[in-house]
Amino acid sequence: MAIAEVQKVQILAHAGVKMKVLSTLQDEGLVQLERANCEELDLESSLPEVSHLEHRLYRLSYALGYLSRWEERGFAKKLFAQKPQINRQKREEILDFDCLPILDKIEKLEAEENELLSEIKFLEKEEEFLSPLEGLELPLKSLKLNDSTEILLGSLPLSQEEAFKELAEKEAIWFEVINRGKRTLYIFLIYYKREKDYFEQILKDLNFIQLYFTENMLNMADENDKVRNIMEKIQGEIEEKGKRLEKLEREGQNLFAHREKLMLLHDVLLNEKEKIFSSSLLGETESVFFMEGWIRSSNAEKLKSKLRPYSDEMEIYSRDPLPEEEPPVILENPKSWKPFELVTKLYGLPQRGFSDPTLPMAPFFFLFVGLCVSEAGYGLLVGLLSLLFIKFAKPKGALLQFLKLFTLLGISTTILGALIGGWFGFPIRSLMVLDPLQDPVSFLILALALGFVQVWFGTFLNMINGIKKKLYLESIFARGGWLLLLPSLVVYLITKQSIWGILSLVGAAGIIFFASPSRNLFARFFGGLYSLYGISRYLADVLSYSRLLALGLATSVIAMVVNTICQTVLGIPWVGWLLAALIFIGGHLFNLCISFLGGFVHSMRLQFVEFFSKFYESGGKPFRPFELESKFVEFV
Repeated sequence: MAIAEVQKVQILAHAGVKMKVLSTLQDEGLVQLERANCEELDLESSLPEVSHLEHRLYRLSYALGYLSRWEERGFAKKLFAQKPQINRQKREEILDFDCLPILDKIEKLEAEENELLSEIKFLEKEEEFLSPLEGLELPLKSLKLNDSTEILLGSLPLSQEEAFKELAEKEAIWFEVINRGKRTLYIFLIYYKREKDYFEQILKDLNFIQLYFTENMLNMADENDKVRNIMEKIQGEIEEKGKRLEKLEREGQNLFAHREKLMLLHDVLLNEKEKIFSSSLLGETESVFFMEGWIRSSNAEKLKSKLRPYSDEMEIYSRDPLPEEEPPVILENPKSWKPFELVTKLYGLPQRGFSDPTLPMAPFFFLFVGLCVSEAGYGLLVGLLSLLFIKFAKPKGALLQFLKLFTLLGISTTILGALIGGWFGFPIRSLMVLDPLQDPVSFLILALALGFVQVWFGTFLNMINGIKKKLYLESIFARGGWLLLLPSLVVYLITKQSIWGILSLVGAAGIIFFASPSRNLFARFFGGLYSLYGISRYLADVLSYSRLLALGLATSVIAMVVNTICQTVLGIPWVGWLLAALIFIGGHLFNLCISFLGGFVHSMRLQFVEFFSKFYESGGKPFRPFELESKFVEFV
């Protein structure tokens, strides 16, 4: 439960080595840079120009997005794909790579593809428009305006067909049905121009919608071309543009060979931009620059060693944090417990003056997830899959720690599942020490007992924190009073022995007389009585651990229900075995997912609400070293 010691490091050096020093710091990732106090030191800070790098990075990201369409799509290949590696020498070489011709080519291909796709979409819309008019037997060029008649092409709702026919019988109007759809009637009609206003109003009342041929359609049409001929020409254009798209696709695929180089260049330029931008944190004059930041104390000598080539032109100073400073937090735990730091970080890093809660929390979290899932088969499966992913995918950083955590939780679930659960819904009685389905009360007592121990332990850590802050009376008598009262009261209620009752009263007295900081005896007494009322909160906290029973029982019951359904469908002739296999795999996979999700979330809640609230306050800032960032490649 340690927090690594950090120091403030300050570097004063000649301006000529500024970028070299920043490169070394970025390569090593040892220092978290802070903004220098330029006003106090009468220095200047500058805002470096990085827009040209940002523009180049934008173009590279765009190009890589375009080339990603030819990336191997297999799930397993993507899951276990290794990033290209690049060392320092190769990073310097890749900066000389002229990527502009490739970027220009990709952007040109993409622009032409988008234009072709837009044209194809437009042609398809026109073809869709013409499709119901294919039965029109007149050439498009013949549908011209004249002085005596109006020639219209349009559609009517099918429900208005009878009304339209009645109109045609009474009035001087000629029409022909071109196509009859499910709800629409497509018609071609002619009437005298002198009666245009009259017919327009009647057709409007019948919900007639006039259709127009686009300029593109009319331009395509020869003198005798009908609708079907235009559709054939449109289809020909679509096919021609499709062939051009295929050619562009092949040209783009040929550029995929440059993808790795572009990925390398992107990440190298990304770090160049960050390096240049970080210089804004420095204080400078024409001849010197000053920087400061935080470093893990154990890395101070390593930093001096890495900067030794510039020792003649620089000075390095280091000191412990001042009382008014808020240094970043670096958690430091044994290797086997380090994955549990993820849970602590989800809650928040400790404030200055508080200890790291990871180590005292880890055993409880390990047990609680195992009790919540309580299925040995699920635990074995999760643990093995996590180990296989670590071995073959070789993840790094937070993902690696997450997989290690799930490996440990898989081990916990396997052990506890064998002792109190089963193997995919099939319990092995010879291994079981407790059957929650047969004896849920014993499981409940176990859950509450573990909860009581953790709550008591959290109170003990609270007392230790108080002693560290030199609050001796309150810590020993008030917080220590809870440590005495809680177990004594439980034992007294069970055994009814007077000695435990006396110890309970002693603990309560310590709380009553020392919980309140007031110097007024009257106020201290009643303030202490009010603090003693907090025993109800302790009771509620302990009862919260009954969720271990609920989740553990739910997992076992769902697993058995899945098996029962499988046995039922096995009796179906021919396909029973297939249905049973599908239900078994799907049902247990679903149960595994919701059980681990529920077990993780609820166990985490028990730590955050019932345990951490007793002794821990978050709010610390994480240590964020100035280091190489990677999106597509791995720096070595």
